Amino acid sequence: MNILYDYSIFSLQRYGGISRYFYELINRISLNKEASVNVFEGFHINEYGLSGNKDNFCSYKGYKIPSIKYTNKIIRLNPIWFKRAYSHMDNLDIFHPTYYREDMDKFRKSPIVITVFDMIHELYNDQFKDATREIKSKKNSIMNADIIICISENTKKDLINIYDIPEDTAKVVYLANSLKTVDDNKVHDVRTIYGIKNPFLLYVGQRGGYKNFSLLLNVYSNRFSKMFDLVCFGGNEFTRKELQTIKNFNLTGRVLRITGSDDLLALLYKNAFCFVYPSLYEGFGIPPLEAMALGCPVVAGKTSSIPEVVENAGILFDPHSEESLTNAIESLIKSESTRTKLIKRGLKHEKKFTWEKTAMETYEIYKSLT
Repeated sequence: MNILYDYSIFSLQRYGGISRYFYELINRISLNKEASVNVFEGFHINEYGLSGNKDNFCSYKGYKIPSIKYTNKIIRLNPIWFKRAYSHMDNLDIFHPTYYREDMDKFRKSPIVITVFDMIHELYNDQFKDATREIKSKKNSIMNADIIICISENTKKDLINIYDIPEDTAKVVYLANSLKTVDDNKVHDVRTIYGIKNPFLLYVGQRGGYKNFSLLLNVYSNRFSKMFDLVCFGGNEFTRKELQTIKNFNLTGRVLRITGSDDLLALLYKNAFCFVYPSLYEGFGIPPLEAMALGCPVVAGKTSSIPEVVENAGILFDPHSEESLTNAIESLIKSESTRTKLIKRGLKHEKKFTWEKTAMETYEIYKSLT
C-alpha cells in the first residue's frame, strides 16, 4: 500500500500535539511490511526528527530550516516542491495530509484520509485571530475526505453535529502518551534551577480562553498558596492580567512558568502533588495520560472528551466552579490513601493507550479504502 503524508503540520509546529501524533503514527506505519510510506516533510521547522528514520520510508523529501531570521519564508515554496515531487504519482493508495488544506479538492485522484482533532475553532472562534481561515480549510478537507479519523468519541459527535456528515465516514482512533520516565534524583537540580521551594501543583500548556487557567489561578490564590507553589509548564509568557493577579496576592516567586524538554516535563509530572487540567474543551487531552504514566494524580474538568480519556483514573470536577476544583484538590490533601489509589489507577489506565494501537487501527482504516 502506497501512503503519502505531506508537510502541512511540520511547517507550522516546532513542537506540538498534532506534529507529535503524526511523528508517532508515521514511524509506526512505516514498520508495517505491507506499507510503502512516502513522507514529504518539505521545508519544515519541526524538531521531532522524521528524517532520522527515513531509511524506513519508501521516499523522503525534507529540509529542516535553521532558526535564522527570514529563513521561514522558504516554507512558501512547499506547495511548488510538493506538486513537482508527487503530481505524477499514479500508484498512490492513500493520501493522509498532516493538517487541513484549502486545496484538498485537487487531490481527489486517490483516497483521502484526514484526522480531525477538535472543534475548538468552531466553538470558540472569538478566541482565534485565524478562525475563519482555519474553518474554511477544515471544511474543505472534511468535505473532500473519504474517511475522517476523530481522536475521541466527543470529537466525532461534535464533527457530525457541526458539519452534518454521514456517521459512517467518521472513525474514532485514540491517541497515546510519548513521555518516558526519568531519573527521579534529578528533581533536586530542577528545584534549585527553577526556584521551586515547596510542594507544587502542576499545570501544562497554553493558559488563555477555553483553557480556563484563570479558574485554577483564583483557586490557588484563595486557598492553596500557603501549602503549594504553582508551576506552569510551557505556554506563552504570563499575561499582564496574570501578573497583576500574582502581584495582588503577593505570590511572586510562588507561581512559576517553566519551559523546556520532555525530560524536564516528565520530572515535573513525577514530582508534583497533582496535575490540574481545568480546560473547558479538549479534542482528546494527552496531558492527563502523561501525568498518569509518571505517577501524578490527575484533577481534570468534567467536560468534552476529558471524562472519556480519564474515566475513573482521576478526579473530575465542574470546570465552571471554583468550589468544585477546591474540593477536588482538598480531597487529595485530606486522604493520602485517595492519592495513592489514583496513582495506581492512573498507571494502569494509561497503558490502555499506545501508539502501536493508534497505528494499527489507522492502518485498518487505510485498508478499508483500498
